[in-house]
Amino acid sequence: MVEVSLIAHLEAREGKTDQLAARLSDLARHVRKEAGNRLFQVYRRCDEPNRFDVVETYADETAFASHLAEPHSVAFNAWLKDVAVSGKSELTFVEAIS
Repeated sequence: MVEVSLIAHLEAREGKTDQLAARLSDLARHVRKEAGNRLFQVYRRCDEPNRFDVVETYADETAFASHLAEPHSVAFNAWLKDVAVSGKSELTFVEAIS
């Protein structure tokens, strides 16, 4: 079983930063309850407060796929189309080296 880890990068559109911050906090509460979730931590960049990074780890690919299919994840990703600059989060998959 190989963990899946990633960093999701999001940039709020003009005037949408507070909405995105609130929705990310709400999403975090739901995701942390998922059986396969190991970590879901939301960060706001100090130098660019309209940008957010979410560090996520799931038990395996099945847990990550289940996360994406959860109603709260589907709703959040659909909502991003009107709030995020790119209309979605940009994902960077990472792996631990120590």
